[in-house]
Amino acid sequence: MPLFNLLMLSLAVLPTDTSAVKRASPVFKFGADIGYVSTSGNSSVQTLNLGDRITAKTGEVTFSQNFNVVHGRSKGQVVTSLWRAGLRADLAFQPTFGVYGAVSYERNVFSGLRSRVGNTVGVTAQLVKTPRDKFSVEGGMSLTAQRGIAGKGRDLDFLGGRAATNYAHQLSNKASIAQTVEFLPNFRQGEDLRINSESLLVAPFTKQISLRLSYLIRYDGLPEPGFESTDRLFTSGIQVSL
Repeated sequence: MPLFNLLMLSLAVLPTDTSAVKRASPVFKFGADIGYVSTSGNSSVQTLNLGDRITAKTGEVTFSQNFNVVHGRSKGQVVTSLWRAGLRADLAFQPTFGVYGAVSYERNVFSGLRSRVGNTVGVTAQLVKTPRDKFSVEGGMSLTAQRGIAGKGRDLDFLGGRAATNYAHQLSNKASIAQTVEFLPNFRQGEDLRINSESLLVAPFTKQISLRLSYLIRYDGLPEPGFESTDRLFTSGIQVSL
């Protein structure tokens, strides 16, 4: 993970206002999602989605972790199995500009993907920040190690890029909508462009518990042999925030 390690080293050596860091207490946030559907009788389907998000901010550095799994069975057979996880560190030079380093993991056997590990470094810019609206853009470079399902997928190691937009709108004090779009080109094979899009709605029941609806579109310009280029995933569940 050379790119991520390089960023971690830069965070350690870049000059910062140490007095401000010492005065600031770390800020931790935790969120968890859970959703489950089970049917029996004329149809037999069980679907489970779990996820968590943890952030810790100290001084100008923010560390974040995320994990998500969607697992589905129909008539006793696994029909969906998507695993995603990530670690990320952000360093803010000023309120609207910073750099980041991230490591991501993905497994989706029903798309022919045994594992995909990405190491990314880049820059972030906050273009809009109002009480109700936030809009930011990100750009960077990545190293990806991709392994396909034995006998069905490809094994690739390649240099790529990353460009992303993040928009969030506050509907009320707690209810919000968000839209993220991520472009992941492969510099070795131009047709191997991946695009991820997620639309999100969060509506509160109480201060800590909310309804969470997510619609995810994942496009792969060069899918594994025998698999479709586009996956669509709708999940609903309960979100707990602390």
